[in-house]
Amino acid sequence: MPNLNKKERELRTDLAACFHLAVENNLHEAIANHFSVVLPDGKHFLANPFGLHFSEITASNLIVCDFDGNVVKGEGQPSPSAHHIHAPIHRLLPRAQVLLHTHQPYATALTMIANGRLEWSLQTTCRFYDRVAYDSDYDGVALSDSVGERMATILGDAEVLFLGNHGVMTVASTISQAFDDLYFIERVAQTQILALSSGQKLTQLSPEVISNRFSREGQR
Repeated sequence: MPNLNKKERELRTDLAACFHLAVENNLHEAIANHFSVVLPDGKHFLANPFGLHFSEITASNLIVCDFDGNVVKGEGQPSPSAHHIHAPIHRLLPRAQVLLHTHQPYATALTMIANGRLEWSLQTTCRFYDRVAYDSDYDGVALSDSVGERMATILGDAEVLFLGNHGVMTVASTISQAFDDLYFIERVAQTQILALSSGQKLTQLSPEVISNRFSREGQR
């Protein structure tokens, strides 16, 4: 990767690693789904070109897009949905330096359930307390910037967005945090669905325990 500054080189390497970790942990759908990270100039972002399996992504074949979704460097194009989801969110939410969007099995299964929400019944789930938002207005494959703009509005200051009948997205300032959340949101969704499959009522943690020990305020 000639002619790259150190920071971009690091971002490329770390984001490429996320694609391979997604494959290793079954958080992917082959050539579908998309990850992105804003470059140091604050005006462009790296993304995966459509058509490459996640296992084929490398630091060097990531493409550079501007905040209108236009490719300014690299070969290929982002998928249309990547264009209309990532570009508007990066443009409208400066804190959203990293966006990881997947249709990973258990988190996505939760979005298929009527009023599907995380249940505060597990210690690990509570790490997401006060950090999750839900977009329940699925209207088809994202083919307009209005979809990403809606998601940005719903996200607010949340760091995980469940997309109704669709999938999940993590939002963070660093690649490591975004992937950590992506991994654990799948684990808690899996555990919740397994517990619900018993047909028994879940034991809910008290709001006092959750707010005191797991809320953003309680973690400071």
